[in-house]
Amino acid sequence: MLIRSFVVAAIAASLVLPSCLFVKAPEAKVDVVNVALSPQPEIEMSDELVRTRQGDMIALLPKGWVFLDTKGETSSDVVAVAVDPDYTLSMVFSTVPSAESSKDQLDKEGLLGLARIAFAKHSRKTGGVAKLVGTYGTAELGPRKFGTYDFSTNAGSARTRCAVFTSSVGTHYEFALVPLTVSGKDVPPDAEIQRVFRSVLATIQY
Repeated sequence: MLIRSFVVAAIAASLVLPSCLFVKAPEAKVDVVNVALSPQPEIEMSDELVRTRQGDMIALLPKGWVFLDTKGETSSDVVAVAVDPDYTLSMVFSTVPSAESSKDQLDKEGLLGLARIAFAKHSRKTGGVAKLVGTYGTAELGPRKFGTYDFSTNAGSARTRCAVFTSSVGTHYEFALVPLTVSGKDVPPDAEIQRVFRSVLATIQY
């Protein structure tokens, strides 16, 4: 389907890249806000599971969302890609490969360091076009903790919301909620996007 190809291309342009060594992200002022997430999703979720091969992370899709078969069009770091019924939002689960060059940063800053590394990946992929919106933060839901950040690839464009976390076996993951314009339909209001983002986070188990 043609729209599927456009969606995959749009996601690949800002989120997906071949594995490479990470360099330390540029230093940024971090006024950390620790957010306590609701234990219940704010929107209706389906029974469709995102599941890693190792079984160290699962999450639920919102009701009506469907997985995309990317058929080798994305990097091996991608775990799953799904879209809403209107093709206005996409969620991408991927791994954040660790490298020796980033070990000190991860040891020192934990999830904030992982968020910096993940954003640096997007910045390099877009040739520096991706810009941090706001600052890095953290979110907690019981024992589960996430590093969070938002970025935009164009001035005034809708932001991509990201959360990073480390599973019990030490694998680093990123969940990104990406606004899409390929269908010609309006991207949902920011308040609705936030509800979707928080609802998916509430279902992530690792």
